[in-house]
Amino acid sequence: MSDPFDETICDRNVSSPPGAARKTESSILLVIIAGSEVDFGRHFVLEKEEATIGREDGSDIVLHDEKISKAHCAISVVKGGRGVERIDIRDLGATNGTFVNGEPVSRATLTAGDKIRVGDTILQLSYGDQIEREYHARLFQLAARDALTGLYNKRYVLNEAENHFRIARRSGRTFSMIMIDIDDFKRINDRHGHLAGDEYLAGMAGVLARSLREQDIAGRVGGEEFLVILPETGLEGAFQLAERIRKNTEAFTLYRQDAGIRATISCGVCQYDQTLAAAQEFIDAVDQALYEAKNSGKNMVRQALLSGLENEGQ
Repeated sequence: MSDPFDETICDRNVSSPPGAARKTESSILLVIIAGSEVDFGRHFVLEKEEATIGREDGSDIVLHDEKISKAHCAISVVKGGRGVERIDIRDLGATNGTFVNGEPVSRATLTAGDKIRVGDTILQLSYGDQIEREYHARLFQLAARDALTGLYNKRYVLNEAENHFRIARRSGRTFSMIMIDIDDFKRINDRHGHLAGDEYLAGMAGVLARSLREQDIAGRVGGEEFLVILPETGLEGAFQLAERIRKNTEAFTLYRQDAGIRATISCGVCQYDQTLAAAQEFIDAVDQALYEAKNSGKNMVRQALLSGLENEGQ
């Protein structure tokens, strides 16, 4: 059977003639070209013999699309003596079906350039070297990252909050969120200028990133406001982490020629509860806890208990 990637794959076992340019090592890629804006530009390297696509953890490729089934479809890379012999896709009984180039399929063989639609997401099969992989990664970073701080931007982190909320409602998994606001940030801008304020925000983002675990998701959602999503974390763990962030921020100093700039933060913490009807209600609860921390003297953590009770720490 002919190799669907004959035009791109080179045989690593064949020596090139002297002076001939050798091709850069390439990979089989799936690139998101349409669908969720926060996913646009993401790419996945097909390294396993079979990779599943779905909307929840457990799939090899997890997509942010409510119309995708938990286990939607699978892509198999079949190898022979010459390398990749063919690439197959098969539907796993998905509610909304799997489409290749606009046609519904239960099983099909793919070629480079084919477009796969699952839910509202379209992925294109391609073949790329390290340069192309970096290009697609850069596209995704530009779409998802805040330019000033390097943290995720508001659109991305709020979308992640929605995704984690849906997963928690379906699976019963717990997660928590922390809302953070820099106390009296306007004073930094007024005393030292907006450039200093921007430098402090970038420094604060570094403090935040160093305080978090690998699985935590942090984003800038306002001028000096940040939201942190903590998967598989209860209220006590979230409170302890918020306290660590608060103390690390209190100890942080931005040194400039004219002065050392220091500030404090206030934090609101909340754990997911099944009584919540929507992700926005959850965000409102953690934001209200932040508001209470501000009104109670700043530089503290308030945790919102959905029963209406609140505890504070300092």
